Amino acid sequence: MHETIVRLDGSQTVVDVLARFDGRENEVAGSPAADTIAYKRVGSDSIAGTGKRNGAIALTETVTVTPEGRTLTLSYSIHSGALEVANGIAVFDKDSGTIS
Repeated sequence: MHETIVRLDGSQTVVDVLARFDGRENEVAGSPAADTIAYKRVGSDSIAGTGKRNGAIALTETVTVTPEGRTLTLSYSIHSGALEVANGIAVFDKDSGTIS
């Protein structure tokens, strides 16, 4: 996966990871949140990921696509130690090209 995150001020972060859905940790390049991530398939239409920073869980995420493949939903939580410090949901609509 190659992801470019563009903030409102125009600054960018580029994140790269090459991973399989086998639950094994894979190196993440460029992420301020995690240095490894492990993905697994949790359904025919969804995957779950657990990211770690310095060996501790730093983020969890679930990505689900609708059966017709038009909408992708990303739910995530950011962790600091045992605390969840942030969470969110991003919805990507293929037909309209919008993100909500």
